[in-house]
Amino acid sequence: MIEGTLESLSPEGVFSGWLRDTQDATPALLEIRHRHRPVAEAAALAFRADLLGAAHGHGHYGFAARLRHSLAPGPTDFELFLPRRDQSIRVRLVVPVLLPPHQVHVEQLLVEPPTWTAADLSRAPHCLNLADERAAMGTPRFVDVTFRFALNRWPGDEEASVYVRALDREGTSEVDFLLELLTSRERADLEPALPSPWDPLFPYTRAARLGIAA
Repeated sequence: MIEGTLESLSPEGVFSGWLRDTQDATPALLEIRHRHRPVAEAAALAFRADLLGAAHGHGHYGFAARLRHSLAPGPTDFELFLPRRDQSIRVRLVVPVLLPPHQVHVEQLLVEPPTWTAADLSRAPHCLNLADERAAMGTPRFVDVTFRFALNRWPGDEEASVYVRALDREGTSEVDFLLELLTSRERADLEPALPSPWDPLFPYTRAARLGIAA
């Protein structure tokens, strides 16, 4: 199943939107089609806090795509097409009067994508299927990788023992454990960005990358 939309086409010729493939744990490589002809391509992997807040998985599904063909201004039908599923979403946009290429500055096209932060994840920790993650990898490994994810370090022996006991014997939930690390003083002193689900440093597995809620 796919979900998403095209939201706009700027006068500089840049589409914006989002696309989520709920059955694949890799970024969606998409085409934007007009009259069955591809007019732009993109990878849907940018973080958007609004998607996370609306319970669209972990929110890393935004994209920007450069229009490769001229289009007449006015209401226009497009397809947001995902080749690996052979599925599409139909969207109607109003095409603006497009600027000539020589009037478009490269700075307008190269915008650093936003990253998610501990604060973002703290507001929606259930976007990661942590209960299944712990069941799959075991509690000691889950404690290790969650420390690495949240605090960018491995736990000490005593810390690991305390949290393993809390999870296995005392009924602490996986979400509460993650939130304790994300809201700690140590976390506040670190860079705010967290590894995204598409990042090689992201420690969890397929369920979390899909953004399946527990």
